Amino acid sequence: MKGFDVSVGISPRQSFDSWAAFVGELERDGVNRVWVIDSQLAMKDVYAGLVVAALNTSRVGLGTGVTNAVTRHPTVTANAIAAVDELSHGRAILGLGAGDSALYGIGLKPQKVAEVEDAVGFFRSRLPASIPIYLAVSQQRMCELAGRVADGAIVMGPAQTDMVRRQVEWIRAGGRESCEIALIAPTSMDLEDVRSWASTQARLLSHFKELPASLEPYRDEIARSAESYDYSEHLSTHADHSGVISDELVRALGIVGSADQCANRLRELRDAGVDTFIFPIAGRGRAARWRRIRDEVLGQIMV
Repeated sequence: MKGFDVSVGISPRQSFDSWAAFVGELERDGVNRVWVIDSQLAMKDVYAGLVVAALNTSRVGLGTGVTNAVTRHPTVTANAIAAVDELSHGRAILGLGAGDSALYGIGLKPQKVAEVEDAVGFFRSRLPASIPIYLAVSQQRMCELAGRVADGAIVMGPAQTDMVRRQVEWIRAGGRESCEIALIAPTSMDLEDVRSWASTQARLLSHFKELPASLEPYRDEIARSAESYDYSEHLSTHADHSGVISDELVRALGIVGSADQCANRLRELRDAGVDTFIFPIAGRGRAARWRRIRDEVLGQIMV
């Protein structure tokens, strides 16, 4: 592994001045890429955030993590990501998905796989080849699409080796050996740091007809999580829906425990075929929590 990424959203309560200082701190702390969440009901504007980040950093990669081709027409997205690429001197990445909180929150449904493929084709024809295209994936057909047409796959998890191994196989079946596999890996020595992401992951799993064996015992709990989810509090550490899932399910979906336990889980996931880890960080004290993960956990798996 050459480096590690971070996934962050810009809270409506955070000023862009504070965001500029934060993303600069992440760069100084060795983050490889910053993926900025696009969820208009819960976060500040992703492109405003990327422009601010571009103007206040010099090395770190800057990606949409992820946008969609519905709330933003592809021509609008192409225009915006090209501007970020120019301002950042070639550091922009287009992270694209079928649509999740940005669509469900306004009563729409995610795009079909064929529609996402059409969007990727449009971006390939309009954007310079220097802007990589990554697809957020979870289920089989999107995994295969990423493996066929994308520069990278952002695997939404969960952090269970049986599930990740299956997703890696689907991506590799697409035939594009150069497709990077980046796993969203919520990691902490404090269970509460991971709970909000785990509740989001549980909701996503409710759409699976077949769960991996490691998660089958949690099927009913996963269904309850989907029923209670409030999209206006997407990934908020204060969301009421986060309390619906048990501590046991949080540990199953995320990577929680001592530094040694977290490092062991990450090694297992790496050995399942993951090229890069993306660490989602929410709430207060994000930079300090990233440094703790970097110093106490990631140092163990880089050797």
